[in-house]
Amino acid sequence: MIRRPKPGDDEEDILRMQEEFLKEKSKNQSLQPSAQVVNLRRTEHQTTKRSKETPSGLRKPSKYAQSKGLTNHSEKRPRVEDTGASVLGDILEKNVSDSTPHKASEYDDDKVYYPKPIPSVLGDIQEKNIDVPVDLNFKPMPSQGFPIVTKRDPTIKPSKKSIHTQCIQKEKQNNIEQMETDLSSSSSTFINQGLNLPNHSYIITNQDADSIHSENVNILNKMSEKEILEEKEKIMASLDPQIIEFIRKKRNKEPINDNKMSDKPRLEVKEETMECIETTESRVDNDSLWENDVLSHPHVDRWLHFESLEKDKLEWIKGMEENKLKTDEPYEARFDFKGYLLPYTIEYTEKTKTLFHHGEEPHRPGYSLTELLELSRSTITQQRVVSLNTLAGILQYYNAGIYKNIIELPLSKLFFVIRIAMDENKVIILEPALKAMRNLLFNRIDEASLDALIGFREGTYQPCLEHDRSEIEEIESKESELKDFHLAEIDIIAAVLRTEILQRVYYILKHIKPSFNCVQYSLQILTRLARDSVDTARKIVNMDHLMDAIFKYFVPRTSINFMFDPSIVYNGKPILAALKLLRVISLTSRDVGERLLSKYDVFSIMSEYVSSGVDGTYGLKVQIEAYCILSNLLQFKLGLENAVSLCPIIITTLYKHVQGTSIYMNSSILSASHAAVVLQFIDGLIRCGVNLEYKAQIYPLLKEGMQKWLSQMSHFDNYTCGHLRLVCSILNCFETVIINENISIQILNETLLKLSKSQGFNMIMNNLITSSNLLSGIDDKDLHLTKNLTSLGSSVIDSQQKVLPILYVASPIPCLSSLFKLLVVLNDKQISLSFLEQTLPYLRKLAEKAPTLINNWFTRMESDFVFSLVNLAIQSDIPESLKDLVYAVASKLCYILRTDKRFELEFLFNNIIFNDKWFTAERLFNLVSLSEADGFSKALTNIQDIKLCYSKVCNINYVDAGPFVAFKKWQEPILPRDWIYLPILSLYSKSQEKPDPSVVGEHAKKVAQKIATEKETIIRSSLEWIVFNELCFPDLLNDIGLTDRFCRLMCVFLCDNSLFLDAKIKILLTKCTQILFKNGTKFDFDKELMGLNNFQDFYTQLLEQFQSVSYGDHTFAACVLVPLAQRHNVKWRKLLWSEYAGCLRALDCPDDMLCYVLDAYIYPEESDESVVKSYFRALSSSLLRPGTIAYKIAHHHVECYKKRKVDDK
Repeated sequence: MIRRPKPGDDEEDILRMQEEFLKEKSKNQSLQPSAQVVNLRRTEHQTTKRSKETPSGLRKPSKYAQSKGLTNHSEKRPRVEDTGASVLGDILEKNVSDSTPHKASEYDDDKVYYPKPIPSVLGDIQEKNIDVPVDLNFKPMPSQGFPIVTKRDPTIKPSKKSIHTQCIQKEKQNNIEQMETDLSSSSSTFINQGLNLPNHSYIITNQDADSIHSENVNILNKMSEKEILEEKEKIMASLDPQIIEFIRKKRNKEPINDNKMSDKPRLEVKEETMECIETTESRVDNDSLWENDVLSHPHVDRWLHFESLEKDKLEWIKGMEENKLKTDEPYEARFDFKGYLLPYTIEYTEKTKTLFHHGEEPHRPGYSLTELLELSRSTITQQRVVSLNTLAGILQYYNAGIYKNIIELPLSKLFFVIRIAMDENKVIILEPALKAMRNLLFNRIDEASLDALIGFREGTYQPCLEHDRSEIEEIESKESELKDFHLAEIDIIAAVLRTEILQRVYYILKHIKPSFNCVQYSLQILTRLARDSVDTARKIVNMDHLMDAIFKYFVPRTSINFMFDPSIVYNGKPILAALKLLRVISLTSRDVGERLLSKYDVFSIMSEYVSSGVDGTYGLKVQIEAYCILSNLLQFKLGLENAVSLCPIIITTLYKHVQGTSIYMNSSILSASHAAVVLQFIDGLIRCGVNLEYKAQIYPLLKEGMQKWLSQMSHFDNYTCGHLRLVCSILNCFETVIINENISIQILNETLLKLSKSQGFNMIMNNLITSSNLLSGIDDKDLHLTKNLTSLGSSVIDSQQKVLPILYVASPIPCLSSLFKLLVVLNDKQISLSFLEQTLPYLRKLAEKAPTLINNWFTRMESDFVFSLVNLAIQSDIPESLKDLVYAVASKLCYILRTDKRFELEFLFNNIIFNDKWFTAERLFNLVSLSEADGFSKALTNIQDIKLCYSKVCNINYVDAGPFVAFKKWQEPILPRDWIYLPILSLYSKSQEKPDPSVVGEHAKKVAQKIATEKETIIRSSLEWIVFNELCFPDLLNDIGLTDRFCRLMCVFLCDNSLFLDAKIKILLTKCTQILFKNGTKFDFDKELMGLNNFQDFYTQLLEQFQSVSYGDHTFAACVLVPLAQRHNVKWRKLLWSEYAGCLRALDCPDDMLCYVLDAYIYPEESDESVVKSYFRALSSSLLRPGTIAYKIAHHHVECYKKRKVDDK
């Protein structure tokens, strides 16, 4: 027996029963269900099994019909009738007493399948005579099908009778009064169809008023009531509401003088008019609710259910209030859904209305950060998605620098909100969360700028963006644990790694398998993390399950000849973002490269990509990334055997590029980039010193390509930096070939000489100055840099092209850097001078201006270019007239070079900075004024000792940093701007440290004597070099402030208690100070000084030293007296005369040693009474020696003060 459904059965049980029933039915065709749906209107097509019909066509009545006694309707019913039949069938008149059975309809058609109303369904229609009187006050059904909504009178209050009963009674009473009024006014001549018209005009008062009124009345008499109301509505709609209000007031004030009209008609006219007014006023346009406050409507109390207004509940439907912003008043930032910052207010339109909402500032469009953060925690998915997408847009604009100096985002708070959203497994939330995290960490402009260097020599180096961890280490040493939020405030990347983001990204890529966008965002996040440090890159590579997923799904071993489509993700096709991640990781360290080779066989996969034939753009981009990865591995000399095996493919590819690739403006940049990375791979092979069997095939192709592309370059009429990367790569190859093979290539020399004189190269050189970072005048404050997230600062939002000058489309500097490096290797004087001549305008600008952006990553290319220029000038034996220019540029280059450029600095020290051959006669003529007594006679002969002194202090020993340059090494300079004072400052820093415990004994005495001798040598050499630069190269020191130079000289007095008393040092120190005193009017001790927190602490320390160990030294005294001049702040005079009055007895020097004349210390007269009291106290307490400078100053100001007091009395 088949089981029947029960109340407790679920859907699966029902489906199981259905399956059992169908199985039984397939076995037994006669099996019928226990219940069926029956259509009573069907006749022939019945689904239920019936008993055999009677011959007369009657069927057996159902049990339901039998129970109801419906035996008369068992006949077969007709389905349709012909055209002559009634729709409702036959309507039969039936008397109650008639018991004759109803005849079956003769219309019977079983072929029609739509239902037909029949009399038996509608019931019997009978005529019935009723004596009850008919209510003639019958209201027909309205056309809309529902009764007209009526408003009850709000004046009716509850009483014994219900409000509804009172309303009906009042309505009947009004109807009776209306009928009486109509009857009484029927005799009036101004009545037409029940409307009452006045007998004169209430508005017009001139002599034509009666005639105009008569014409109007005649027109109204000819119109029906409906026409009059329509015209009235048109007039009311066309007139201004203020005019209508004016007409109403004027009519109400006008008296009615017509005696013929009774009171009731007049009342009726007024009531009718007011009713029309009310009707007009009650019509409120829906759109006006936006501008007008609905609660201020004059008839709001007459609206349904508005007897008692709850204003708090209706606040949200109020119109927006105009809230004008005061000038320069700050206001909260609000953003649209794309993350763009909105103005204080905008016009309300169809496009902008979605930005207005009922928040704290309903009159303002957009969402604030607080509101977005609240929406990001909403339980409604759509709200979270909108919030995260908006945050992603905000972060994108913020990282681009668009909001620089406008708003500061709380990146730490946003990070935690986004990171929590990343833990969602719903792709609809996961995608905007990953996008927001990508926009927070991954600076797209920086990355695009780095990618633009692919094919150039500088593109083989990558910046390490590790944040300075000194603050974190200091806090961790004091506290047991650093909180997550505090860590994010210092370093966001460190906080990101603490949240186990690598494991989360793995889960997303491996198990969720989201869309292409999600995969791309995830891989870009990993790329930014890999740039953080070598340790982070190692963490990524050593996470086997993450790397396995990346190689399996996004770097598979396959052909790349396909067109790009987002659906390729998880379909065995390579993803560009994954290849870029491998490119960045492969440059970090040798051990990382070895793991990529041994564990994941990356060389074999990249070989598959470069061997595959490609037609589309995406395939070329994949190959470019593959060649870059192979070249990166060659930098660590990894995979050499596999690289050599690729030579046949490389030769074929190079041949195709030599034959088909051009660098003209209309040619493909992508094709030029592809050729550049192929040449870069060849350059890496040659640099590794591999004994290539294919040199005979490669070198001729290189020569042919060099001739072709340099020839095209010389014929340029326009160009882009992207096309020049091909020229850069071919020049790098020839540089490597010449160095490794130690050969000269005559065809190269001839081609370069033609290029130097060509119109195309001249056009390229015209863009050199405009593309210079060093000459741009852009400060670090003009860049968008974030405190807790290291970036490269590649965008300059306030400039016209929005990026650094060196990254301009027409920037020639990357290519020129490679060209001049090749010229240095060629060492051909004629070619070198030909190219150097065209760089003279650039060199002169560089010598005149203070360089800018010297700590920017992209300026490294320009510093390499400048170094090659100087190196080429040294080789070329340039004329004497240009030596000063080259020396000035080399001197600036000393503090432009970063810490990974120590080799270049050492070269400059040896060959130009401390080389007396570069001291021109014109410069040395300034030393004629120095005599033996000035202690400078041996300065030039001791130039090598001076060089050794600076070399030792600067620690310029060269160490190769590798291709992954740490942040500190490219951000920090080797030498500071004031590097000529560096030995003195180093001694001063050591003197401020806590002294070591004193050691006695002969050895200790020898060590102490050696230290003292070394200290004396350092100070003497430094002062000699400072005097030499102040006299011979004063223009090179102009960009160091005069006050800064003075403070650094004062460190000589502070670094030792007696060294400044040495005869030689004393003479040099006096000469240095006298040179500075010549421009004493430029001293400013109130401004911020370089390297000092504030001058007050430094001056206090100087006074303490003078009070302790000055021994009346005149030079020391002259330096202490400089800030005491009346032109300077009074606080320096207060400090000396009140707190350090012990210095006064020894404070004296000859007048000719003073920075200013004596009058500068006594005029204008002292106006500060506290200082005058200090003067008086010093004079009365014998702290001053008569005749000293200090005595003269105090005595003069006291006498002047006494005189003023007498004059006042």
